[in-house]
Amino acid sequence: MERRILLILILATIGAIAFLSGYLLIPGKGLNRQIGLVTDRFSNQINAGPSNNKIPETAPLSSRKFLSFVSPGFEKIVAVDKNGDIIEIDTANFREKILTTLEQSNILEALLSPSGNSIIYSFYNTKNDKKHIYLNLSAKSVNGESADIDGNMKSAAFSPHGDQAAYLISSEDGGELLISKGANIIKRALKTRLGAALVAWPSDFISIISYNKDGYGDLFVLKDNGTLNKIISYQYDLNVKWSPSGEKIIFSVKDDTNFEHLFYRNIKNKSSVIDLDIRADASKCLWISEEEVICGIRNKVQLKDEFYKISVDDGSKKLILTPNINILIKEMALNRPGNILFVLNDIDSKLYALKLAELD
Repeated sequence: MERRILLILILATIGAIAFLSGYLLIPGKGLNRQIGLVTDRFSNQINAGPSNNKIPETAPLSSRKFLSFVSPGFEKIVAVDKNGDIIEIDTANFREKILTTLEQSNILEALLSPSGNSIIYSFYNTKNDKKHIYLNLSAKSVNGESADIDGNMKSAAFSPHGDQAAYLISSEDGGELLISKGANIIKRALKTRLGAALVAWPSDFISIISYNKDGYGDLFVLKDNGTLNKIISYQYDLNVKWSPSGEKIIFSVKDDTNFEHLFYRNIKNKSSVIDLDIRADASKCLWISEEEVICGIRNKVQLKDEFYKISVDDGSKKLILTPNINILIKEMALNRPGNILFVLNDIDSKLYALKLAELD
C-alpha cells in the first residue's frame, strides 16, 4: 500500500514539473508578451536572446491585408481591407473596430479622406463596368451617405480637411475637373482634354500632373479663381509631394537608365530647381516639416526600403531606420509625436508600425 502511494506521488510530481517547464518555455506566455506600448511591440531592433533564436519584434498591426489607410491622429488608424471592411485600429492597445462593410467585396482601389470619415472606392460590377462610389462614413443614416460618381474617373483627391473632393473625369468629348461636397457636385472647376493624370489637393489649390503617351509629365496648379499655371514641364515619370504649407515640393524623375532622381523647389519664392543628388521616388517620401522629409530608399542588395531623413536645403541625409523584414512602401504616415512610422507594405499588403530613431 505504501509503495503504491509513493509511486502515485512520484508520478504526480513528474507531471507537475513537465507542465511548469512547458508553460515557462513556450514563447509569448509571459505577461510582458500580452501588453505593452506600441513603441515596445514594434521596435525595429532584435531581441537579445540565444544567438540561434533571435526573433524580430517587427509585426503587422493586424492580420488583415489592406488597400489603403490614413492616420488621423489621436492614436488611431482608419484602413480599408481587401474584403471591403473599413476598420479603426487603436494603436495604443491594437484593438480593431469595424466601422462599416462595403456592399461590394471586390474592391480595386480606395482613397480615404484625411480625417478617415469618407471614402472613394472603385470596383467592377456584374457587367464588368468599372464603377466609382463616394461614401460618407459619418452620415447619420445606417449605411452612410453615398453617391455614384458618373463618368470615367481618372483620379480623385480629398481637400485638406476632407469636407470636399475633386474628381478628374474623362469622356469622348474631353473631360473636366469636378468638385463635390458630400454626395453633391457643387462646381465644375475645369474643362480639359487631359489623358492620364493625377490630382492632389494639398492646400488652397489643386495640383494636377498630366502625362503624355510616352510617360512625360507636366505639373499644373489650379487656383480657386480658375487660373491654371504650369510649374514643371516635360519630366519623365514625374512624381510630386507637396509640403504641409503647399509652398514647397519635392519631385522625382527618371533618367535614361530608369533610375529616380530627387529634386526640390520652393514654389512660393519661385526658386530654381535644386538637385538633391539622391536616388529616391517622391511617392515614397513624407514631409515631416517644411525643411525635412523622410524617404524610403531601396537597399541595392536586399528587397527592402531603408528610411532616411533628408534636408531639402542641401540634400544631406541620415539613415534613421533599417527594417528587419522586407518592406517596400506603398503608403506611409507618421504619428503625431513623430516617433512611429506606419507603413503599408507593397509586398504582403500588411500594415506595420516601425519605431524611428531620434529625428533630431
